[in-house]
Parts: sequence; C-alpha cells; structure tokens
Amino acid sequence: MLPEVGHFSLILGMVFALLGATVPVVGLVKKDSYLTRYAWPLSYGAFSFIGISIILLGVCFALDDFSVAYVAHHSNTQLPIFFKLAAVWGGHEGSFLFWLFSLTLWTALVARVCRKLDEAFIARVLVTLSGLVLLFSLFVLLTSNPFERLFPTPLEGRDLNPMLQDVGLIFHPPMLYLGYVGFAVSFAFAIAALTGEHGKGEWAKWSRPWTLAAWVFLTGGIALGSWWAYYELGWGGWWFWDPVENASLMPWLTGTALIHSLMITEYRKALSGWSLLLAIFTFSLSLLGTFIVRSGVLTSVHAFAVDPTRGVTLLAMLALILIVALSLFAVRSGRYFVAAKFGFLSKEAMFMVGNSLFVVSMLTVLLGTFYPLVFQALGLGNISVGAPYFNAMFVPMSFVLFLFMGLGVVIRWHKVGLEDVITRSLAPMSVSIVLGVALSVMFERGVNITVCLAFITAIWIALCALQAMYMRILARRAKGMSGIVWKQAAMVIAHIGVSATIIGATLVSFYDQEISSKMGPGDAVSLGEYHFTYQQTDLLIGPNYTAEQAQITVIKDDALIATIRPERRHYTVRTMNMSEPGIAWFWHGDIYITLGEKLNRTDYAVRIQYKPYVRWLWLGSILMMIGGAMAVVSLASKRVSHKLQQPKKIETIVLWK
Repeated sequence: MLPEVGHFSLILGMVFALLGATVPVVGLVKKDSYLTRYAWPLSYGAFSFIGISIILLGVCFALDDFSVAYVAHHSNTQLPIFFKLAAVWGGHEGSFLFWLFSLTLWTALVARVCRKLDEAFIARVLVTLSGLVLLFSLFVLLTSNPFERLFPTPLEGRDLNPMLQDVGLIFHPPMLYLGYVGFAVSFAFAIAALTGEHGKGEWAKWSRPWTLAAWVFLTGGIALGSWWAYYELGWGGWWFWDPVENASLMPWLTGTALIHSLMITEYRKALSGWSLLLAIFTFSLSLLGTFIVRSGVLTSVHAFAVDPTRGVTLLAMLALILIVALSLFAVRSGRYFVAAKFGFLSKEAMFMVGNSLFVVSMLTVLLGTFYPLVFQALGLGNISVGAPYFNAMFVPMSFVLFLFMGLGVVIRWHKVGLEDVITRSLAPMSVSIVLGVALSVMFERGVNITVCLAFITAIWIALCALQAMYMRILARRAKGMSGIVWKQAAMVIAHIGVSATIIGATLVSFYDQEISSKMGPGDAVSLGEYHFTYQQTDLLIGPNYTAEQAQITVIKDDALIATIRPERRHYTVRTMNMSEPGIAWFWHGDIYITLGEKLNRTDYAVRIQYKPYVRWLWLGSILMMIGGAMAVVSLASKRVSHKLQQPKKIETIVLWK
C-alpha cells in the first residue's frame, strides 16, 4: 500500500508543478494578478507531495519492504537503521527522487522568502522552477521510478553497497544535491530577468543570496566527498581528478565566478550579460554532473551503474534547457550589453579577469574529463587523461587566479592609478614573499618553487583580505560609524579558508611519506620519526559483516602517541571485502594505516602513510562555508530591512523589444 501511495503522491507533485508552470503564465499574459498569485500555493503543493513521496520511500526502507525493487536492491534486514534511511539516496532512483525533492524545496523557499518582492518577477522565477520540477518529475516517473514493485517478493535484500555503508552517505549526497540544485534558483532568476523589464542590477541583488547559499552547500558537498574518499576508500588520497569529482568542481568554479560577477552587476550595473550567462551555464554544468554520474559513459568509483538510455534522456533534457535558455539570451540580452565605464586598474577589472580565469579553469577540467570519450567516439582509439594533465594545466592558472584574487580585494572601485595600486598592495606582497620563502626553506631545507609560490599566494590572499577589512573599519570610524561590517568579515573568513586549503593541498602533495610491509603480531617498522609495532589481531562481528582488526601502536620520542586499529571487513551478503583504514590525526598531519590482503595465517600487507597538514584542506573548506553562510545572513538581513520600494505590477511576457 505504501509504495502505491508514494507513487500517487509523486504524480500529484508533478500535477502541481504542471499547474505552477502554466496558470501563472496565463495571469502574467492577461495581467491578472489573481491567476499570477497561484504560483505561490502551487509551489508549496509540489513540495508537499514530493516530500511525502520521499518520506514514504524512507518508511519502506525502515520496514524492509522488499516488494519495492529499489529497497530490495539497496537494503537488507541486517543493515543498521540509519543506513537504511540513508539508502533512500544510495542508488539512482532514490537519489534522483531526492534531487527532485531538493528542487521543490528550493522552489518553496523562494516562494516563502520572496513573497514581498515584485510579484510579477518572482512569479516568473517560480514558473521557471515549476517547469524544471515538471520536467524532472516526468523523468522520475517514466525512467527512474523508485516505487516499482518486485514480484515475487524476495525474502531478503541484496544489501547496500559496502562502500556506501558509512556516515558519509548520510550527509554528503544531500549536501551535494542541495548545492547542485540550488543553482537552479540562480538560473530561474536569470530567466526571469530575460523575460521581464527590470533594471540591470535588481535581479542580481535578489539572486545573490540564493547563489551564495547554493555555493555554500556545494562547497560542503565537495569537501565531505573528499573527506569520505580519504578515510573510506583506503587510498589515502583526497582528490583523484575522477570524472565525478570533476563534475562537482566545474559548477563550483563557474558558481564562484557567478558570485563575484553578481556583485559587479548589483553595485556597478556592469557585466550583466556575463552574470546571466554564468547563471545559465552553472546550472547546466550541475545537470552535466548529474548526467556523468548516471549515464555510464565515464567510469568512476562514484558513479551509479545504470541503463545508459537514462543518461541519453538526461542529456536530451540538458540540451533542451540549454537551447531554450541560450535562445532567450540571444533574443533578449541586448539591453544588458552596455559599455562598462571602469579602468583596467580597478576592482571591477580584477573581478572580470578573475572570473575569466575561473571559466578557463572550468573549460580545462571539462576538456580533460570528456576528451577521452570524444577520442573514442571518433574511432581514434582509447586514451587516458589523468592527474598529470590536470596538474599541469590547472595549477599554474590557479596561481595567476590567486594573484588577482588578492588584487581584487585591496584596490578600489572605478579607475585608480598605478601608484594607488602599488601603495595598497606593497605591504601584503612584501610580507607574503618574505614569509613564503622562509616557510618554504623550513619545509624543504632549500627552495621548491611550487611550494614557495603556494606559501606566497596563500599568505597574500589572507593578508589582502585582512588589510581590506582594516581599511574598511578605518573608513567607517572616520565617518563616525563603529563595529565590524559582517559582509567584509565574511569575505575575510572565506579567503582565509582558501589560504588554508592551498597550504594543506601543497604540503600533503609534496611531503607525504609512506611505507609498505608484511606485518604480523610482534613485527615493527619505522617511518621517519614514528615507530610502529603490530600488537595483535582481533576478530569482530558487525551487524552485517565480519572483520579482522589489527592493533598497531605508534611510538615517537619513546612515548606512545596513538593506537591505530585498521580493519579488513567481509560483507557476507554482497560477498565483498573492504579495508577500513585506521587514522590517528594531529594538527600537523595524519598517520594513516591500511590493512591489505592476508598473506598467510598471521601476516597482512600493511601500508603506513604520513599525511602532513592534510586536515587543513577541510579546515579551509569549513572556513569557506562559514564565510559564505555569514554573507548569506548579511545579505538576507539587508534585504529584509530595505524592501524594494516600488509598486507591484503585472508585466506582459515579451521575448523581444
């Protein structure tokens, strides 16, 4: 009964989306405010019924209802309850239902938060979002229905993939999907701007908080995915330039560019066309990431193994959205392209150069990700594009980008002179070079150019941000104002997060150490200043697995600093073996031990690694998220206190002037 109710609720959600995409349009065309206002309750209706459907799917997992094919393929009676609930998005059908639910959630939030803004504009935003909900509801119902029944009903399920039986499954996919789907709001605001008559900066002002919120979720999703891969897969790496990882990085790059472009559009009424295009392509890249994960065209440890025809359907939907959006942009964007009146040595110019570098970096990743596929499709054979390509192309551009990131913060709006730029940047640049070289020598006992540049740019970004905030505080005091500008503080925290990430990525990439050895009870090995002794092997019985757990002590300077317990697990239902690394973490690095294959009755292949400053990567991500969240709160509170003071009116939808 529950699967049928869930299926019917999904259909009702699609019906509300259909009405939400059509009824307000009639109101806009006929200038009938009564029909236009239906956009709000219809958005709530779609959210409610899609929400009910995903809740019922979770109940089916909790009750072990193996008559539902999706539950039977991704659960088991022995699976812990929290993994059963997280398994709702552990496979293709359920994860796409959550993707759809996230879209309706964002739509309902826009309807609730923006209810007092211009009625016609927000109605067009909600119509666009409802159209997307309708499109993806059809995809779920026709190709990826998670409520399909299975006859005869099996007595036991296949169990969840052991790689997904981790706390990362509970948090990583939802946060990543909320980031992906959140950019649909930016896309909808851009479409609403193209179909209306609002000024060049108003739509950007309304869109910025939503774009920032989506960026925060996507940043968190990427960071959690990196952390999950680090401690779960047993490789000890944090980024592999995997196609699915690249799929999340690409919209993050253009989304970061979009955040800064919207600032220029709001404050200076410039780069409006650039902001519109970035909004369109950022959401399109989110859809492209969805296609990569589910199409099967690219091999990845993170991808869902599904029927490629679903991938073709997703690709067709992406093409449809792009064609409609870019056609509308071609017809209606002329009024946004006006001569920008600012000099090369200005904040606007630095932002524009930085945004261009973000886009070029994205294109570099896109090319490296899809080039092997295109090469094979043209019958030219097989080719592999891996880390050497991405590091050679992406890293140098990143250093240039970091330079402009600092300059964009310290210099002023409008045209400024070279002398002013030198004056503002001389102190942070001098300190950055001195400290960067000193730290590089300390770690390398010499000078490694890449490490030295990484330290210099990381310190440069942080000092420029701090100097900009200090100068802003002085300017406020000169005007008799006190207190910290929270928006400025948010920028400082986010940029310091970038600095921490740069340092962590550089040090762990250049100075990690490892040793592999056959070890059993009583054996000892050394790695640098650390001494490891294999004490014993314990046998464990988990809820749906058995495990052999090694107990390895770590000695440094004749003192016991940690006891690490890596495991070798065997999942009986899936008949899979998994290594669960043991990790001891310190502020300056991690000791990472993996228990490999059993070589004889007592000995194992053991891999021991030291990962210096690896946690600075995730510390930096957390700081970026905190900074982004502070900016969202600051912008939202500002919007509440300064509501748009203009009469509400109903505008006719026109496609040309």
